[in-house]
Amino acid sequence: MDKASFFLETSQELRRLFDKAFVSQKLNAGETLFEQDEHDDRLFVLDKGLLEVSVYSASGRKHALNLLRPESVFGEIAMFDPGPRTARIEAVEDCQLRYIRQAALIAEIARKPHLAAELLSLAGKRMRWMSQQMEEQVFLPPAPRLAAKVLYLAGDTGEIGMSQAQMADYVGVTREVVSKILSEWRREGIVSLSRGRIKVRDSEALERLKNFNPD
Repeated sequence: MDKASFFLETSQELRRLFDKAFVSQKLNAGETLFEQDEHDDRLFVLDKGLLEVSVYSASGRKHALNLLRPESVFGEIAMFDPGPRTARIEAVEDCQLRYIRQAALIAEIARKPHLAAELLSLAGKRMRWMSQQMEEQVFLPPAPRLAAKVLYLAGDTGEIGMSQAQMADYVGVTREVVSKILSEWRREGIVSLSRGRIKVRDSEALERLKNFNPD
């Protein structure tokens, strides 16, 4: 399971709420679900497809944060603090989603208050995951940071359908840096590379690289 997809960890009762109260929505590849700083009060579940989460600096530089896979729950911040979205979400593939607006969710919680604790737990897990991503971004040098991202994005399949320029957006370095590191890993048999695709050959080596501490 995707480490940032918390839907499978919810109770059957919360799952039934998602099935009953959520509204279906389709999104075509390349379409934007919402923009960073756009006001939106919906909580989403991704049933099919792939979504990219990214943020932009004041100068317009993009930094990709995550790829959301099916069974991801996202947008929970708007449930507790309606306001501008903290990131941009764009469909990488055709997507099928469901959503519930804050007012409808609050009405359900009023009837079943214990559901609030589960939603808070989901939000807490998201915050913990985001904190880990920020620590990697700030403290890890490029190679361990790239190793961590490759392992995360490859998931159970061991493959990433992504260009080296796109990977650079996730790691927060230049494409040249990503290209140099991946080329070294290919020579060492850690990954194989093809156009727009990275395949993990030695996940244990990537784990060692991810946990490398130069101190």
